[in-house]
Amino acid sequence: MTTKARKTPGIFKPTVAIIGGGLSGSLVAIQLLRQARKPIRILLIERDDLPGRGVAYRDQPECHRLNVRAEAMSAYADQPDHFLNWLNEQYSPCHPVGTSEFLPRRIYGAYIESLLDAASRDARPGVTLEVRTDEVVGLVEAPHAMTLHLLDQRRLRADLVVLACGNPGPADPKLPNAGALTGRSYVGQAWSTPGLYAVRPDEDLLLIGSGLTALDWLVSLATRGHRGRIELISRRGLLPHPHRPAPPHKLSFDPQALPPNLRLHLRALRKEVTSVSATNGDWRSVIDALRPHTQALWLHFSEREQRRFLRHLRPYWEVHRHRAAPSVMATVDTLMRQGQMRLRAGRLIDLHEADERLNVRVRLRGKNEVSEFCVDRVINCTGPECDYRRLDHPLIVSLREQGLISADSLGLGLTTNSFGALCTQDGTASTRLFTLGPPRKGQLWETTAVPEIRVQAQALARYLLEQSVVQVTPQPIHQAAWA
Repeated sequence: MTTKARKTPGIFKPTVAIIGGGLSGSLVAIQLLRQARKPIRILLIERDDLPGRGVAYRDQPECHRLNVRAEAMSAYADQPDHFLNWLNEQYSPCHPVGTSEFLPRRIYGAYIESLLDAASRDARPGVTLEVRTDEVVGLVEAPHAMTLHLLDQRRLRADLVVLACGNPGPADPKLPNAGALTGRSYVGQAWSTPGLYAVRPDEDLLLIGSGLTALDWLVSLATRGHRGRIELISRRGLLPHPHRPAPPHKLSFDPQALPPNLRLHLRALRKEVTSVSATNGDWRSVIDALRPHTQALWLHFSEREQRRFLRHLRPYWEVHRHRAAPSVMATVDTLMRQGQMRLRAGRLIDLHEADERLNVRVRLRGKNEVSEFCVDRVINCTGPECDYRRLDHPLIVSLREQGLISADSLGLGLTTNSFGALCTQDGTASTRLFTLGPPRKGQLWETTAVPEIRVQAQALARYLLEQSVVQVTPQPIHQAAWA
C-alpha cells in the first residue's frame, strides 16, 4: 500500500527515506514522527506490506516466542513498562500478561505496528509518513539529494536516507557440489515460513546450525506433529541456554577499569560466576550485569583482541548471552530424550542427491571421522552473513560499487561514525546516508536487540532532524511526491 502526502503549496519539507520497515526502520520513523517540530516528509519503504513487523515478527507461528521477557521489550527506553501497559490495556485487557512471560513474536509485531500508526496519527501538522511497498535496488548521491531506484523502475528523491535493512540472510555452505543447494529439498532461508510448512511430517531433516533459529524450527516441527528424524550440526555442537529467574547482580569489579586484555576479562568474569554460584546464585545474573558494559568494552579492545574473541569465545558467549524461552528448551529436551533429534559438532562437507533423497557427509569436530547419512530436506539455520563484501543484494552492490559504504575490518557489518553515518571507502562519514542496528555490529558488537536499537533510533532521529535544517535544499512538497 502506498500513501500519498497532501499537496500544500508554499510549505517546504525535507524528505527522509527509510529503507526497510522492520524493527529498526519502524523505530526510526516513530521517533521522527514523535520528535519533529517542523514539517518533514518521512518515506518508509518496505518490500512487504506489513511495516512494523519485519522478518522477525511477520507471519510467525504461535510457538515462535520472544527470547526476552515481556518486561524488557518496551520500544521506548524512557518508558520501560510501555510494552506491558500496551499488552494489558490495549491488546489483551481481559487476560493480563505478567512481566516474566515470553510472548509470541507476532504479538510484538502488532505492538510496533500500532506504535507506528499512533505516531503518524499524533504527529504535528506538516509531519507526514508515507509508506511505500517496494524494494530499493539502487541509490545514487547527487550534490543536493539522493535518488533511490526502485524495483518497479521508478525513482524517488530524498534528502537523507537511513539504511535499516536489519540482518542479512545466511550464506550457503561452501560445498564442492553447489548444485545441490538449488533444489527444492534445500531451504536456504530458515526464516521462511512457507519453507517450514512445506515439510512433510515423515521427512528426515538436517538443520545446519544450532542457535535460536534452529530452536524455532524444532519447536515448530514438534507443534506440527513432525515424526521424522532430525539431525542438527554446528561447528561446536552448542545449544542456547534457557532463561531462568535470576536476581539482579552488581559486579564486584569495574569491567571498563581492567586493561583491554581478553584473558584478564575472562578471568574476572569466571571468578565472578564462581563467587555468585557459591552463594546459590545464578551465572545468568552475572552475564546480565555485564551487558551495560559490552559496547564500551568492545570499543576498549584492540582489533587484535576483538579477533581473538571472535575466533575463540564467540560461540560460548552467544549461547550464554542469547538465551531461549524455557518452554522452547523444554520441547528441544523432549525431542532429544525421545531420540527423534540428534545434535553433533561438525561441518557439512558434501551434499548430493541420491534416490530422491539427499546424501549428507559431515566431518565431526576434532576427529578425522566422516559421518554419512541421508535426509529428505536440508534447512540452513546458520546466522546472518554479515560480511558486506560478499552480499549480492542489488542495493548493497550499488552502494559498494560507488564507494558509498565500506565493510568493517572484522567482516561484521559496515563502518560508521558515532552517529551511525555510513563511511565511504576513503573513510569519510556521509552527511546523507545513515544506518543503525545490525550493520553497526563491527563497531558496537551489542547492537541487534531491542534495548540497543531503541536507543540508537531515538538518537539518530534527533540527529537527522538537526541535519535536515542545515543539509537540505528547500523542496516544494508537490515536487517531492511519488514518481
